[in-house]
Amino acid sequence: MQTNQTQVEAIRTWNELRPKIIQEIQNQTKNCIRMKKVTVVTAPNGTTLGVMQPNDTQIFDIPYVAALSSAQIGDMVLVQYWYGMSNAIAVSFGTGDQL
Repeated sequence: MQTNQTQVEAIRTWNELRPKIIQEIQNQTKNCIRMKKVTVVTAPNGTTLGVMQPNDTQIFDIPYVAALSSAQIGDMVLVQYWYGMSNAIAVSFGTGDQL
């Protein structure tokens, strides 16, 4: 019976701490630059290219580095962003290469 009470208490403690831990992680990492691999869906036009995240329908028109001016529809590219995709920039092909 003691084991059951211990488990119940452990779960209660975890459920109480979990939201606080998640909030602290978000606070500590909110300014971090993130990277994501996306698919080119609109060819580069001199200032932006259109990308789409996997399993999504929203197209993001984002700036890109000059090395990606040859990117074609269907290519995978890496984007860097902070706070969200509205601040993204395409930085390399999906392999990490800047051809």
